[in-house]
Amino acid sequence: LVCIDAAKFCATDALDLTQHPADFVSLSLYKIIGYPTGLGALIVRNEVGHLLRKRYFGGGTVEASVSDGSFWRERQELAERLEDGTISFLSICAIRHGFQLLNGLGGIKAVHAHVTALAAYLYTEMTCLRHHNGAQVCWIYGFPEEEGGGGRRGGER
Repeated sequence: LVCIDAAKFCATDALDLTQHPADFVSLSLYKIIGYPTGLGALIVRNEVGHLLRKRYFGGGTVEASVSDGSFWRERQELAERLEDGTISFLSICAIRHGFQLLNGLGGIKAVHAHVTALAAYLYTEMTCLRHHNGAQVCWIYGFPEEEGGGGRRGGER
């Protein structure tokens, strides 16, 4: 089984599940559009949904139960079985507006390009910092010079 925690990745990149197939993918909408907090998604491949079994239940996740706990029947739909309690309707309404704003800015590709440019600028400026005696202040390892990889030495512009 493959599980991808895509919360951070999806904030600046588009996840293509045809290139990176997974059984489970978790993500945070807050990290993608900045609001709402506490709302995310678990994407589950249909063929493996039956593997997700809860050992407890909360409001709305069962069709029937007996108070002594010896019997309960889970809801049939996977999402209904996993969502305890009342969902945050107001937060869900805000998602539409967040994605409209994101798309108005050029989508996740524009965010990726902007973040990449900021990282390159920060790298250049930090590696050029010098102490009063000329010694280098920062060494940053692993920042790729170009798509092929290979980091630059600190202090080079």
